[in-house]
Amino acid sequence: MQFLINNPQFWRSDGINENPPEKFELKLKDGKLELPTEVRARLGLNTETEVRIKFNQKGIYIERADPRLTKVYIEPTSDCNLNCKTCVRHSWEEKMGFMEMETYYKLIEELKDFKGLEKISFWGIGEPLFHPEIAEMIELASELGVKTQMITNGLLLDQNKAEALLEAGLDSLVVSVDGTSPETMADIRSGADLKTVIENVQRFRNLRDKKQKKCEIGIEYVIMKSNVDELKDLRKLAFKMGASFIFLTNLLPYTEDMSDEILYSFSISRSQPEIRTEHRPEIYLPPTDLREDIIRDLAAVGGKSSSISTTQVPFNPHRGYCKFVEDGSIAVNWQGEISPCIALMHSYDLYVRERKKHIKKYSLGNISDESLSAIWNQKEFRDFRKELKEFPFSDCTQCSGCEMSKENEEDCHGNEFPVCGDCLWARGVIQCP
Repeated sequence: MQFLINNPQFWRSDGINENPPEKFELKLKDGKLELPTEVRARLGLNTETEVRIKFNQKGIYIERADPRLTKVYIEPTSDCNLNCKTCVRHSWEEKMGFMEMETYYKLIEELKDFKGLEKISFWGIGEPLFHPEIAEMIELASELGVKTQMITNGLLLDQNKAEALLEAGLDSLVVSVDGTSPETMADIRSGADLKTVIENVQRFRNLRDKKQKKCEIGIEYVIMKSNVDELKDLRKLAFKMGASFIFLTNLLPYTEDMSDEILYSFSISRSQPEIRTEHRPEIYLPPTDLREDIIRDLAAVGGKSSSISTTQVPFNPHRGYCKFVEDGSIAVNWQGEISPCIALMHSYDLYVRERKKHIKKYSLGNISDESLSAIWNQKEFRDFRKELKEFPFSDCTQCSGCEMSKENEEDCHGNEFPVCGDCLWARGVIQCP
């Protein structure tokens, strides 16, 4: 028996589709399904690799039981030039710091062994442009042949840094703006000057076009009660900045007063275009309370020609979906500690529907002390990834909470640290590029 597959689509973790050969055959021989060599190489399959086959009305879907490492989040620094109301630094007591270049060199060297690596994203708690060697960090990552991305507040993006980033080979620049008026931006982002951000990004875009570089520009916008009414002007701002995609995400409150700002109190389903441009930006939409005023303001972002993408997380209110694990990700904080996701990279307090919760960080090792391969392949990490794909945790976000829900140490289903039933990323409420 042979299966002939036409125009197979392979989707990278950043949402861009790739097309290998137009056709390939899957052969069923002696009860065994044979995959072409190029497909096995792409998926990193050998005789020992476990795969899962899923069936639906359209056919079959084959995936690795344990994902390959495809995406790395790197936190160059936890320090920042701003003190935003929304920042996690308001709920922790950790010291600030910058990643040592020796640590980074070791990380880059060891990433060469991971053939499935596709993307390195520079962001975390701090401002990446605060790190004096950020351009070199991006250049070394680019030399691995992977996509590079940086999330920034844009205030430090002067001419020198813009030129350095472009020469380093940055593929995607995501600018955080939490208001389309100078007043709202300054209020939420502790005095940030929207005019300066716009000018900096416009200069970056002009330099990019002059140098004929291919660096995509995007916007990330955290929606909350204080700024949801300004969404109607976000499309115009994005066009002015040359942004070809807009990421909307909900607020994750780290202080009690900010918990009053959330727009998803009752919302605890979501097409992707093949081509996105500044004339037709792709807009990523998180779950949001569907009140009339909010719907009107969200609709204004899309205008008449933009696409709305709501497939970041397959929605199931009774079962979480860890996009970090499904994408094969790790997060590396400035100290070199390896965590499975951004949410477990530090220890801090947060609020889930006005319920205070303490998150204890989960570090599986430090790149300075052991190899990345040893950390990624250790039994504890493999078992945790397998557990996350099943997501057996109690549905904390759907209930009023109990004593166990005050921390991520254990839950009422008998799961032990770290438990993820309260994770708003896993519920699709919080999302990131």
